[in-house]
Parts: sequence; C-alpha cells; structure tokens
Amino acid sequence: MRLDAGAERMLLLRVARGDGKAFREMVDHYWWPVYYNVLTLTKNTATAEELTQDIFLKLWEKRAQLAEVRDFMSFVFILGRNQVFSAMRRKILGTEPHLPEDLAETDNLPQLSLEYKETWRAVLQAIDSMPAKQQQVFRMSRIEGMTNNEIVERTGLSLSAVKWHIVAGLNTLRIFLASRES
Repeated sequence: MRLDAGAERMLLLRVARGDGKAFREMVDHYWWPVYYNVLTLTKNTATAEELTQDIFLKLWEKRAQLAEVRDFMSFVFILGRNQVFSAMRRKILGTEPHLPEDLAETDNLPQLSLEYKETWRAVLQAIDSMPAKQQQVFRMSRIEGMTNNEIVERTGLSLSAVKWHIVAGLNTLRIFLASRES
C-alpha cells in the first residue's frame, strides 16, 4: 500500500536529514515493490535481491537529494531500472569485478562473458526488430535512461503513447528472447 503524498513527503524529508529510523521505515515500506520491479527486469531472485539492496544503499548515500523528489515511486523505479541496466552492462562488457578464486570457477568465466555478450546482442537485435517509433522510444527509455517526460519533450508524443511504446517494447523483447530459448 502506497503512502499518501503528505506522509511520503515527510518520510523523504526525514531521510534526507539523515534520520536512520525514517530510512528503516522507507526500506520496510518500499522493499517489496522495488524488489518485484527489479525481479521483473532480471528474472532472477538472487540478482533482484542484490540489486534491491544496492538501490537502497544508493538512496541512503544520496539521501540529501530526496528532499527534492516529488514522486518517490517513479524516482525509485527509474533508479532500479538504471541499476539493472548498469549491472547488465558491467557483466556484458566484462567490467564486473572478478570473484575471489575460491568463489569462482575460473573455467566458466569466459563462457559466462560470452553468454552475456550474446544476450546483449540478442537484446539489441530484438530492439532493431521493433517498429521505428517503438524502437526510438524504447532506446531512449531503456538504453539512454531518459524519463518518460524527457521522451515526451524530445519526441512530441503524448505521455500515454510513450508508456505504450515502452510496454510494447518490453513485450517484444520478452517474446523475442523467449523464442531464442526454445
């Protein structure tokens, strides 16, 4: 259940001032929505849990900026999406820090790197298969990290059209990737 605007605003202001108890309330209240959002993007519970922790850590580190946030749910979902794509890029491009040798099977690392690169190529191929406007909006949102409002300003599309293109793009991506697995 979402907090009403006034309660959410007060919570953000308390966290922005460094109130640890308020931050704990924030984590308790928003953990599951953030986790499920990340899980829908990653399809992996362990990764989703790790990235959700990273998101809340980043929120605490940047807590002073929370005083300026007007729509926290949108803010945290965009932050989550960006965390997922950053993690994906790091793994695909091989800039992910290596695990200690006792934790990593070094024989599998080249194979994993290859799999990530192949997955990234498949994602780009799926995006290329989208209709032109959907592709443009999807790239702006998911690759360039633009907000829906920024996309509206740049393209002249309505907000609902931008949201539709993003949802349609995600569906195209899911279908394309699922067809590769079978």
